[in-house]
Amino acid sequence: MANFNTHLTVAAIGSGALATVCLATGVVSPNEMVMLTLAGTIGGLLPDIDLDHSSPTKLMFTVLALLIAFFAIFSQADDYAIIELWMLWGFCYAVVRYPLWQFFNEFTAHRGIFHSLLSALFFWFFTTTICYQIFDFQAFLSWLVGSFIFIGFIIHLGLDEWYSVEFNNRRVKRSFGTAMKLWDYKRRNNSLMMAGAVLVLYLMTPDNSEFFRVWGDSATYGHIGARFFPEGMWFASF
Repeated sequence: MANFNTHLTVAAIGSGALATVCLATGVVSPNEMVMLTLAGTIGGLLPDIDLDHSSPTKLMFTVLALLIAFFAIFSQADDYAIIELWMLWGFCYAVVRYPLWQFFNEFTAHRGIFHSLLSALFFWFFTTTICYQIFDFQAFLSWLVGSFIFIGFIIHLGLDEWYSVEFNNRRVKRSFGTAMKLWDYKRRNNSLMMAGAVLVLYLMTPDNSEFFRVWGDSATYGHIGARFFPEGMWFASF
């Protein structure tokens, strides 16, 4: 299993690179690019929210609380006064860092349902719904933020599977296959409840036609390809 620093770093780099692609192709603004990078970083931490009570877990929830708190005020910066933004930041941080952390320590098992592709879908749809219903984002941006949570989540699962293979000793650890699984095979009731939650959340998400139109259009990838390398001399503006 990859450690906390590895998950945080790779998720931040991966989501930042993808957010840069979105910015360069005109899909998002610079402010939205930062938000997408934060979302991907948060997604890269989410699979380990069910770790046992320990110092690394406290650190993870502290970082997660900070990211979510800043994400909340970032989305509301134009609507609230400074004192209101401070209060919103403090509220989001306190809720995630203490009661939410305590809940996951008491009622979850590590590498259970939250270490699955089903949970990745749950957090994708949950984030999309929250962004649209509470933060009043447009449908396209809501789906985009949710997708970055999903991507960060998948990066985390992939890293854990990668670290389950010892290439020098040419052996596979016993933990292989427990990270990127479809659902929790040992606790079927948890899997059924999560599947039900995924279905309900999907029904609550906004219209996704624009999101899939953009990312299903070959012109989008043609634009990405055209912008990927400089047309003339590299760093010519310097």
